[in-house]
Amino acid sequence: MGASRKVPVYCYQCVAGPDLLKVEVENGVATRVESNYDISGEHPGGGRVCVKAYGLVQKTYNPNRIRQPMKRTNPKKGRDQDPGFVPIGWDEALDIVGARLREIRSRGLLNEEGVPRLATTTGGGGTPVQYMGTFPAFMAAWGPIDQGYGAGQGVKCYHSEHLYGELWHRAFIVSPDTPYVNYIINCGNNVEASGGVVGIWREADARVRGAKRVQVEPHLSITGALSAQWVPIRPKTDAAFLFGLIHRIVHERDWREVCDLPFLKHRTSSPYLVGPNGWYLREPDSGKPLIWDLSDARAKPYDAPDLRDPALDGEYELAGEEHGPDDERIVHERARVRPAFRAMLDHMRGYTPDWAAAECDVPAETIRGIADEYRRTPAWARRSRSRARRCRSGRSR
Repeated sequence: MGASRKVPVYCYQCVAGPDLLKVEVENGVATRVESNYDISGEHPGGGRVCVKAYGLVQKTYNPNRIRQPMKRTNPKKGRDQDPGFVPIGWDEALDIVGARLREIRSRGLLNEEGVPRLATTTGGGGTPVQYMGTFPAFMAAWGPIDQGYGAGQGVKCYHSEHLYGELWHRAFIVSPDTPYVNYIINCGNNVEASGGVVGIWREADARVRGAKRVQVEPHLSITGALSAQWVPIRPKTDAAFLFGLIHRIVHERDWREVCDLPFLKHRTSSPYLVGPNGWYLREPDSGKPLIWDLSDARAKPYDAPDLRDPALDGEYELAGEEHGPDDERIVHERARVRPAFRAMLDHMRGYTPDWAAAECDVPAETIRGIADEYRRTPAWARRSRSRARRCRSGRSR
């Protein structure tokens, strides 16, 4: 047997990492994986590695793995068709792709219908794009691209949080601040099985500290079994359950006493005025969204230095522009507008807990009880986490 050594590396197969680990190598071949406790005091997971990393050895040496570019030789496609993939060298592969890209640019980046001629998929949703070196920079420099998310992370996957949280909002607002919060409503995320060492450890510490987690999901998962309350729900009806919670908080209770009004007024788009067509009403010259200031009863841009008391309720008549899709501009000499928060209140009026119960099979009294319990928890100590994305925190243009 040759010399054996242990090489410190880390696992970042998923966003639950990075996990520290050591790989035992014999004669240049990785033979086993173990946790790395050498710097456990500096690592939030204490140097431990999750079980998924132990499969890296098999993954690395799988005889069926793809080790070089593969070229399709059968142009026919179908369930019964053999694609006839054959291995080729990198030079040939780059020549083929480069020639196709040059041909696309010569014809124009958009086709006759205005759709990008080049389509790409990263194969694993939005997250891998951030770990692909210079390829995202190439796509950005290319111009318009029809980018697909090949392996999930769309609106029907729990990991849509990465699309909306990281790639759209530029902030991971969908993660509960587990070390500090005292109440978590978790819709479907089996964090105790997929949260990695750090996530599972934090959830355990939160439970010891007294935090309550309500797990809302159709089946009793590991996370549901370890939660303070499991709420069985009809599949794909999480939104109805959440709408019932919101209705209880803002309609069956007094939203003025329940909601964090200073936060809504000054840190969100809740006071933005919404026009008759559903778009923000904007100042014509600057294009900035308008807000009604109760302190002097007039409309101002969202970033006006003298903005003191943004309105969350009421209706107002004033001039402005709505900016729709494809640079459409709708000019109003006089239009009835309302704050976005008021629009939300009006929209939520019919989604009572009783309506939600009929949709999601969660009893109305359960919905009301969770909403009241959530409301009674101090605002700084509660978070909800779900497939339904929350409105962005912080204003933007």
